Amino acid sequence: MVMSVVATFVCELISYIFQIILFKLSIEIGAFIKIILLEMLFNSMIIIIIYPIIEKAGLLLEKVFTESKILTRYY
Repeated sequence: MVMSVVATFVCELISYIFQIILFKLSIEIGAFIKIILLEMLFNSMIIIIIYPIIEKAGLLLEKVFTESKILTRYY
């Protein structure tokens, strides 16, 4: 979860810097911090909700691929 929060911060910071450079926007630190905090909160909530589903799907796929269903006996 920490990794997703850090990735969100880095991506939004890079996006904000590009917007300032390309569109010559004024720098508004207060609004930027508010947007960053909300996005980090929502992304961490999404990770908390979706991670168990992804983990269960991964365990199911691992079980399917590691099971030996091939008959190696020759008749």
